[in-house]
Amino acid sequence: MLFAAENNTWLGLHTADWIILALYFVVILAIGLWSVKKVKDMADFFMGGRRFGKVFMMFFAFGSGTSSEQAISVVAGTWRAGLAGIWWQFLWLWATPFYWIVAPLMRRMRALTTADFFETRFNGPTAVMYSFYGIAISITFIAGGLFGTGKMVDALTGNELDRLSVEANIMVPAAEWDTTEKTFHITERRLQGYEFAILAVTVMFVIYGMAGGLGAAIITDFIQGILTIIFSFLLLPFVFYEIGGFGMLHEQSDLKKGMLDLTVSPELAATMGEPITPFYVCMLSITALAGIVIQPHIMGVCGAGKTEYEGRFGFTVGNFLKRFCTVAWTFTGLACIVWYMGDNSPLKTSADPADQAIYQSLLVRASPEYDQLSDEEKAKVETTDKNFADKLFGMAAHDILPRIAPGLVGLLLASLLAAVMSTSDAQMIISSGLFTENIYRKCIAKNKSQRHYLWVGRLAGLVIVILALILQTTFTDIIDALKTIVKTPACIGISLWFGIIWRRWNVISVWVSTITGIVVWSVVAFHADSLYNSGLLPESMFKSGTEMKDVWQMFSFMSLAILSGILVSFLTPRQPQQKLDHFFRLMHTPVKLNEVIDAPCTLPAEPEPMGRKLFPNSKDIEIPYPTFQDLAGFALAWGAVAAIIFLTQFLAKVA
Repeated sequence: MLFAAENNTWLGLHTADWIILALYFVVILAIGLWSVKKVKDMADFFMGGRRFGKVFMMFFAFGSGTSSEQAISVVAGTWRAGLAGIWWQFLWLWATPFYWIVAPLMRRMRALTTADFFETRFNGPTAVMYSFYGIAISITFIAGGLFGTGKMVDALTGNELDRLSVEANIMVPAAEWDTTEKTFHITERRLQGYEFAILAVTVMFVIYGMAGGLGAAIITDFIQGILTIIFSFLLLPFVFYEIGGFGMLHEQSDLKKGMLDLTVSPELAATMGEPITPFYVCMLSITALAGIVIQPHIMGVCGAGKTEYEGRFGFTVGNFLKRFCTVAWTFTGLACIVWYMGDNSPLKTSADPADQAIYQSLLVRASPEYDQLSDEEKAKVETTDKNFADKLFGMAAHDILPRIAPGLVGLLLASLLAAVMSTSDAQMIISSGLFTENIYRKCIAKNKSQRHYLWVGRLAGLVIVILALILQTTFTDIIDALKTIVKTPACIGISLWFGIIWRRWNVISVWVSTITGIVVWSVVAFHADSLYNSGLLPESMFKSGTEMKDVWQMFSFMSLAILSGILVSFLTPRQPQQKLDHFFRLMHTPVKLNEVIDAPCTLPAEPEPMGRKLFPNSKDIEIPYPTFQDLAGFALAWGAVAAIIFLTQFLAKVA
C-alpha cells in the first residue's frame, strides 16, 4: 500500500523521519559519552584497550571501511558504466584474501599506530614522514566520505538544502586548480546545500569520537554496521517494484550499451570517462592492494582485538560483508537506469521543465547522438550526467520511500549517516594518534602526562577534520573523489609490503620509492599536456591533450616507485642487523591472550615461541611458514571471491 504525501514536513523530511534521526543521534552520543570512562591512557584512546572479540572486530572492519560515498560511487559508476561500475568497489575484492594473511602480522607488530612500524623497521625520521603521509591519507578519506554523503543527503531532502543555501547566500573561500598556469587559486563561492549536511554530520562524529576514542568508534561501529547493511538493501526491492520486477533489467538493457557486462569492451571504453577494461581493473586492484595496509585505521582494525585471530577474522569477514553489500548497491544502480531512462521515468512525466530537460540530456549521453555533438555541448551533457549520477541513490530514495511508509527516509538517512560516521571517526582518531604519538610526543613535547597527550590527540583530530572539510571543496564528482582515495596510500604502501617480507628494503628505499611515486603521479596527473606534446609517449595513453588516462597514471607511478625502491635497495647498505633481528622477531612471535607489553613494538616478558620461516635458508626473505589456519582461511577467502563474482554474473544473466 502506498501512503499519500503529507504536508507535515521540514527540509523535505517527514516528522517520522526526524524522530528516527533524533533517536539515532541520542544513542550514538550516549555511547560516546559513556566511553569516556573507559579512556585512561593512550592505548585506550587509540587502540580501544585491545579488548574486543571477533564480532565487534568484524563490524569495526566493516564499519570503518564502509562509507556511504562508496555505495554512492558504485551507484554513480553503475549509472555511467553499467554493471562494470561495480569495480569502483570490487577493486578491493582481489586484495581481500590477503587480509587473512597480513592481519596477524599487523597485530604482531604490537603497535599503536602504523608509524610505530616505520620507526621499528626503519628509523624515527621515516616514522615522522609516514605520520604526515598517513594524516594526509585520513584527510583524503574523510573528505571523500563527507563529499559523497552531503550529495546524497541533499538528494534525500528533495534538494531542499540547495534552496536553503540560495536563501542563506553564505560565501566561503574555495581552492581551484588552474590547468593553464598549473597553480591553485583561492576564490570565493556560495556555501552549497550539500555542505550544510556535511557540517551537521561532522559535528556528530567529532563529538563522540573526541570523547571516547577508538573504543567508542568500535562500539558505535557495531550499531552502525547493522544500519549500513539496512542502508545497502533497503531501497533495492522498492526500486525493482517500480520498474516491474527483476526481469526488466534484461528487457531494458538496450537503454545503455553494455549495461549488463561485467567489464567494458575497448571499443566502448574509448567513449567513456571511466574505461573499466580488464587492464584497468588489474591496475585498480594492484594499487588498492598496495595502499590498503598502509591506511592509518588498518592498524586499529588488526590490532584492537584480543589476539591476532580476532584481527584476521574481523578484517577479512568484515570486508567480505562489504563485498556482498556492493552487489546490492550495483543492482540498485542498474534498476535506477531502467527507471529513470525508461518510458515511465519520473523525470519524463514530471511537470517541471527542468526535470524533462535532464531526462533528454541523459538519453543523449547514452545514445550515438552524443558523438556528433560539439565539444561544448558534450561538456554540458557530461556535467548533467555526472551530477545526476552523484545524486542518484538519494534521488531514488526520495522519490520512492515516502510513498511506502513515513519514516523510511529517516531510517535510510540514519543508516547513511552511520556509514560515513563510522569511517570518519576511525580515520580521525587513528590519524590524531599519528600526530600525537609520532610527531608531538617524540619531536615536540616529551615526558608529558597521559592526560596532556589525550587532549592533544583530541585537538589534533579536530584540526584534521577541518582540513578534510577544506579538501572536499576541491572534488568535482563522486568518482573523482574515489580515484584520489585509491591512489593516495599506494606510494608509501609499497614500503610496508616490502618491509615485512624483505630485509634489503631500507630507509633510503622507503624515501626514494615514496617520493618517486608522488612526483610521477603529480607529473602524469597535473602536467600531462607536457608529456603529450613531447611525443615520447603514444597518444593512446591519453584521454586528451591535457589528461592522461587513469589506468596509465597508476601504471606509471606504481611501476617507477617499485623499480626505484628495488634498485636503491641493492645499491645502499642494509639496516643495522640488530634492528632487523628485533623487528622480524616480532613478526615471527605469535600474540598470546592477555599479554602485556611495556611499549609499542616490544615483546611481553614471556613471549610465545617464534614460528618458522617459509625459506629458512634465505638471508633476505622473511615470510612466516604458513599454518593450517593460514592456508585454510586463505583458500576459503579465494572461494568467497569466486562465489561473489559468480553471484554477480549469475544475477546479471538471469535478470
